Amino acid sequence: MIREILISVLLLVGSLLVFLSGLGLLRFSDALCRSHALAKASTCGICLMLAALILALDNDISGLKIFLVMTFTLLTIPLAGHLTAQLVYRHEQGRLRKPASGQKKSAESKSSLPADR
Repeated sequence: MIREILISVLLLVGSLLVFLSGLGLLRFSDALCRSHALAKASTCGICLMLAALILALDNDISGLKIFLVMTFTLLTIPLAGHLTAQLVYRHEQGRLRKPASGQKKSAESKSSLPADR
């Protein structure tokens, strides 16, 4: 009884987070906010739904596989969101801060991000 309630709560909260991340994708205006909404909320929502699936299954091998999928999800989605946001930020900085053809670059026009490694 308690197990079914816990599974239902995890599924509802997880699906609500995924829905809100989709809503954030539609509502936010710039790419950085959209990337943040997708990376954070969808990662938490997917992991909660996978945790509910682990509880729902009685098989240990399936639970281990789902746990590995959850770990992979926790590692890759935030990383992809961060790299996408960094790419957008660098692209916008380059577009916004180009000096005129006869001017030297001032200290303010340099990007605050470190050089590529």
